[in-house]
Amino acid sequence: MKISKIFAAILLCLLVIAATSAYLAGRSRDAQEAAAIQEGTDVSGNSEDFAETEGGAEGEGDINAPETSAQEAAETEQTEEYGGELPIGDRVKVKGIYVTGNMAGTSNMDNLISLVDRTELNTMVIDIKNDEGRVVYQMDSPMVSELGSAQKLVADMPALVKKCREHGIYLIGRIVAFKDPFLAENRPELALHNQDGSVFRDKSGLAWVNPYSREVWEYLMEIAAQAVAVGFDEIQFDYIRFSTDRGMSKVDFGPEAAGRDKEGTITEFTAYAAQSLHQLGVPVSADVYGIIIDSELDASIVGQDYYEMAKYLDYISPMVYPSHYGPGNLGLAVPDAQPYETIYRSMGASREVLAGMRKDANGQQVSGNDASAGGEAAGGVSADGEAGDASGNGIDGNEVPANGNAGNAVSANEIPADEKPGDGTSGNEISGNEILSPRDMEPAEEIRADVRPWLQDFTASWVPGHIKYGPEEIRAQIQAVYDAGYEEWILWNASNRYTEGGLLPAEEAETAGTTETAQAPGNAETAAGPAAENPAD
Repeated sequence: MKISKIFAAILLCLLVIAATSAYLAGRSRDAQEAAAIQEGTDVSGNSEDFAETEGGAEGEGDINAPETSAQEAAETEQTEEYGGELPIGDRVKVKGIYVTGNMAGTSNMDNLISLVDRTELNTMVIDIKNDEGRVVYQMDSPMVSELGSAQKLVADMPALVKKCREHGIYLIGRIVAFKDPFLAENRPELALHNQDGSVFRDKSGLAWVNPYSREVWEYLMEIAAQAVAVGFDEIQFDYIRFSTDRGMSKVDFGPEAAGRDKEGTITEFTAYAAQSLHQLGVPVSADVYGIIIDSELDASIVGQDYYEMAKYLDYISPMVYPSHYGPGNLGLAVPDAQPYETIYRSMGASREVLAGMRKDANGQQVSGNDASAGGEAAGGVSADGEAGDASGNGIDGNEVPANGNAGNAVSANEIPADEKPGDGTSGNEISGNEILSPRDMEPAEEIRADVRPWLQDFTASWVPGHIKYGPEEIRAQIQAVYDAGYEEWILWNASNRYTEGGLLPAEEAETAGTTETAQAPGNAETAAGPAAENPAD
């Protein structure tokens, strides 16, 4: 009996010891897991079960792991090289108008929003950084703040963006690139300099920044990124070129220009901007002179290679205003008086160049119309940039004088029957016995950009033989874009006074195709309002 009691006591002690050990082991396991979670490490034990549940059958995850890593590495490399691909389905078929920062910050902006609501328009190109180098709203940018370049023309940009979105408006932020007198004056080391060390100034006395400067590029990207952050759908660069005024042959571009030419530099900036902004998920566009489409000489002077830039941009916007072409250009006596033919032929040239069918139509520069010479025609630029601008226009970028009132009758907006395609003037190319229309010319595989031209909604009263631009002239240009096989366009008017009569009503636009000629409605005219007549920029 005594022995039995002793045995029972021993057994009880063993049970207590076992229970205590199990309890302590459990506590240790909890602590280990807690520590592992805090450190972000794996916990040994049933990790196989976890792998099977989350990653498929046991061992399958290990087999797939190298393939996944290789795929991710390839995608990362592609993103780093090209800045990422944007889904084609997300692209909007733009029918737009330009809006100054001054206009965007006034109540008259509501008139333009109403115009979009009533018509086929769906897009606004709004200044972010204007021709003066001023950012039009207070943005959260250290570089802008340090420089003091913000000018509060738009008091509440997020609210404006929100309002435009409520009306279904696609927003493009316009950033003037290398014509930036504010940056050049406040950071003279970034400005263009003459060989004697003085700051280069154009014919208007304005300083330009150096397109070779990487610091200038970074400044532009910071502004662009802030515009994207506030809600803009796309970034568009204007003045993405070199100045073409007298004296450029004497400019010292500095050590950053060593071994580089103008066209290569602008193309390099285009690729850099596209890569940077694609990573933010937005498309990139740029404005170029229409005359550089097929003139290698003009392209070399301004630094814009149409074909090469189109390899990186999502959209390229040639400024093919009829008033920009001088007498005889495109085979037309007065291009400004023939809006349909001018746009159709220039877009035909675009088709040919981007298809790789021709790089230089005539081997020489194209002369234009000088708005600052009292209506007298001016020649093109000499090879060293010594006369006028690239077109001889005296018009920089999208800067167009206010509308004139005088005008003549509208020319017939059709190609003359006796004009033979393939003569270098119609934009068509003869292949054997086959005559190709612009619609038949597909862009080369390496071309990324869609073409979205700027069209003229103003009267160029300084051009000899000009006509008054009204509803018929606006519609003729739009139809020429469609007939050349393109689908998008933007209207320019420096005062933001647009001709509603040249636009389709919203309800009609929903059913109208882009290949059928649409008759221009009435002679209605839309103005943004009295304050829009003389915008500061």
